[in-house]
Amino acid sequence: MGKMTDEEKQRVLEMLDQLDSGERERKISSLEAFSNWLRSAATEIYNKVKDQLQRFWSTICSIFS
Repeated sequence: MGKMTDEEKQRVLEMLDQLDSGERERKISSLEAFSNWLRSAATEIYNKVKDQLQRFWSTICSIFS
């Protein structure tokens, strides 16, 4: 896995923050939902983190919980 830059992390957080709370909850409700969203919304970031997606998803969930 390539290491995400701070800018890439911020981009994902901003993309999620722009969603209404219900939509954001659906996007992070499961690893599969998050994976599908990230793959379509930011393919280059998804490709960088796909091998460590579980850890990244857990971090995202803790931020938005």
